[in-house]
Amino acid sequence: MDLVGKARRVRIYVNDEDRVGHTWAPQAIVAFLRKEDAQGATVFRGIEGFGASGQIHVAHLPEIAQRLPVVIEWVDRPDRVDRLLPRIKELVPRGFITVDDTEIVLYEPHAVRELSKALTAADVMTRKVTSARRDTPIREVVEMMLGKTYRTVPVLDGRKPVGIISSGDLVQRGGLGVRLDLLTRLDKADLHAVLDQLSKRGGVAEDVMTPRPVSVPEAMPLPAVADVMARGRLKRLPVVAADGSIAGMVSRVDLLRTAAHGFEAGEERQWEPGFAADTPLSRVMRRDVPTVFPETPLAEVFQAIIATRLHRALVIDADRHVLGLVTDAELLDRVAPSLRPTALRSLMLRLPFVHASAEERTKDHHAHARRAADLMTTGVPTAREDTLLGPAIAVMLEGKDKVLGVVDGTDRLVGVVDRADLLHGLVREEDGGTAQAGDVVEPRGAGP
Repeated sequence: MDLVGKARRVRIYVNDEDRVGHTWAPQAIVAFLRKEDAQGATVFRGIEGFGASGQIHVAHLPEIAQRLPVVIEWVDRPDRVDRLLPRIKELVPRGFITVDDTEIVLYEPHAVRELSKALTAADVMTRKVTSARRDTPIREVVEMMLGKTYRTVPVLDGRKPVGIISSGDLVQRGGLGVRLDLLTRLDKADLHAVLDQLSKRGGVAEDVMTPRPVSVPEAMPLPAVADVMARGRLKRLPVVAADGSIAGMVSRVDLLRTAAHGFEAGEERQWEPGFAADTPLSRVMRRDVPTVFPETPLAEVFQAIIATRLHRALVIDADRHVLGLVTDAELLDRVAPSLRPTALRSLMLRLPFVHASAEERTKDHHAHARRAADLMTTGVPTAREDTLLGPAIAVMLEGKDKVLGVVDGTDRLVGVVDRADLLHGLVREEDGGTAQAGDVVEPRGAGP
C-alpha cells in the first residue's frame, strides 16, 4: 500500500535492561507492533546517554553497559498510531514516548509480508472497548458513540455482553431522529437540541439494545470470523474470552485491513487460508450504481442518494468516467443552513427533497450548492473489474470513503463495491447456517 504523505513518528525510549514480563522490552514492543499490522519499526541501541537520574551511561563501561538507552522508532499512519499508542504505553515499563508529525516521501518495501496462517479474532480485535450498562441513559450511549471510529456499543452485565446497540437501534427504538453519521455534521445548537430531546424521552440502553448479540471466541480463525460477519450482515462483533467475558471488538474493516495488508501490485503473496483471494471484482460488484451528472440539480441528487443503502452517489460525465462522489453527510454539510431541516428529513425518511416554504425556495435560489458539481468531492478511488480482491481492498482502505468505483478497460464506470461486498467476496461459499443472535460461534473443526 502507498504510505507516501502525512504520517506520525513515535519514538519509545527504554533501557537495555527493561523487560516486559520475561521478554526484552524492545523485542516485546516490536512483536506487538508486528502482530497489530503496524507498517514497521526499528530498534536503535545508544552508545551514551543519561536519563532522569542524571547519571551518564556509556558503552565502554562494561559494568553498566546493560543500562544503555534503547530507542524503538515507529512510523505509521495517524489512525493506526492513535489506535495502538495506548497499548504501547501499557507495555513500556519505564522511560518516555514522543510523537511528532512527519511526512513520508518514499515508501518502497523490499518484500511483501505474508499473513500469519493462524491469525485469530484476538490478533486483530480492538481491546479498548467503550461499553454501556443496562441502565445507561440513551443520551449517554449516543454521546459515547459520537466521534468514535466504531459506532457500536456493547451492553455488559458485569463483564459479559448481553446486548449491542448500533446507530440503527438508536433510530428505530431509541427515538434518535438522525443517523449517527449525520448527527456529527449538525452544528452545536442542533446537536444539543437532539440530545436534549433524548433526555426528555428518557429510556436506557436495555430498552433499545439488540439482546443476545452474536459473539466470537478469541481463538476463532479470521476466515471463520469473516464468515460469521458476512452471513449475518454484521459490521462489528464482540470477542469473548473462555469465561464469556468481553475481550474486545472486531470490525469488518479490521478483517479487510488484515486480508489486504502487505499486498503490492504485481507481486505474489500468501493469503490467509479460507479467504477467496482469487475472486475478481466483477463477481462481487453491484451494477445498480446510483449516479448523477455534474449539472444534476439538488433535488435529483437527493433522490439518487436515498435510492440505495449506500447513502451516496457517484458523479460521472457523459462517457461514464468518474468525476466525484456525493455522500449524504457531505450534502448535509454543503447545503444552505436554512435548508438543512428539510434535507435531514429527506435523508432520514428517504423522501424527495421538497422545499417546505417560499422562504426556503428563495434562500435556495441564492445558495451556492445547487448542483452535483457544487456538492461532490473528487479523487474517488476506482479499480478495474478484473482486479482481484486483495489490491481492491487495499485501494479502498487508502481512500477516505467506504465505496470503490469499478471501471472497465476504458475507465467507464460499470459497478461499485462497498465493504460488505468485499467481505462477502472474501468468504468462500460453504455449507453452513447464518449465525443467530445470542450465538457464541465456535471455529470449524473445534473440539467439544
